[in-house]
Amino acid sequence: MANSAKGGGGDGGRQPEVDTTEGNVSSPQVALQAADDGSDELWTADQMLEAEPCDIIEIDEEDEVDEAAGMVTEDEDGGTVVEGGAPEEDAEAQDLEPQATAGGYNYPAPFTRYEVFTPYTQYPYRAMGKLFFRRNGRSYVCSASSVGNNAIFTAGHCLHAGNNKASGWATNVVFVPAYRDGAAPYGQWQARQLFVRHAWYKNGIPKGLCQDMGAAVLHKRNGKKISQVVGWLGFAWNWSKYQHWAQHGYPAGAPFNGRRLIANYSSFAYHGNPGCTPKPLGVGSDLTGGSSGGPWVLKFGTANYVNGVNSYRRSNKPQEMFSPYFNNNAKSLFDTVRRIN
Repeated sequence: MANSAKGGGGDGGRQPEVDTTEGNVSSPQVALQAADDGSDELWTADQMLEAEPCDIIEIDEEDEVDEAAGMVTEDEDGGTVVEGGAPEEDAEAQDLEPQATAGGYNYPAPFTRYEVFTPYTQYPYRAMGKLFFRRNGRSYVCSASSVGNNAIFTAGHCLHAGNNKASGWATNVVFVPAYRDGAAPYGQWQARQLFVRHAWYKNGIPKGLCQDMGAAVLHKRNGKKISQVVGWLGFAWNWSKYQHWAQHGYPAGAPFNGRRLIANYSSFAYHGNPGCTPKPLGVGSDLTGGSSGGPWVLKFGTANYVNGVNSYRRSNKPQEMFSPYFNNNAKSLFDTVRRIN
């Protein structure tokens, strides 16, 4: 992976640090950088608008086996959560969406999608944002969310190429919470260290998709953590697949332009089967590239638990989205980045 002229983030020949107990891989740490004009904003508004969407991964039909919900027999119970929290100066969020369901659907599964018109500076929207990064000399965007302390959560393919190489890490990674039309109301938060699951790092597409999860530890701004400024979403794992989620992200591929936050409401439809376990969860969705890594929020508006991320779809199924199932693998990655001060 080529480094940009603004420097930092290269692997310098170092191999990743692999936690063989918890299965997470970390990038080398990156020092706080400065832009060419001496400011702490690495990306100009024009550069953010010009960045390309990091495409939603698409895999061929033959890489998938299961489709119909009726083929699903396993269930996951005994789910656990870590609570989220509003920013230091914010009021409590209102109850926006009743919670849901049991069942399953065949393709195309139902969904409701709309642009978020509530001010992004309100919690929990302000805990979500765009993720800018560079790879092989090109600029890209994904989506991500604040999950506590200095940490954000996103898709693994936004942070590492999944090519089993130390050179696969993204560089110049910056999180912009509450992004809208090129504006960064809470500034740019530079990533200090990136993490993905080892299964994604090593296997990539398709067999790494079951753990296509990534997270980053951010540098502080003006002595404050990202969670102090924008709040953080909670986190849920080992829950039943029969849930209703509010998926959020900044789709930039047509017909979207990446300038606005889009919400997509849908329930569990069917499992994916890219040849790994646990099988990803599929829902109805038409979000496009740039929404990768955006959070699947369980109990949106009340508890706001991240319980999935936008990951991939099949190339001949434009109205679906899969997320890794959040079990102890997701919790391990969450714990790893949350404990770093």
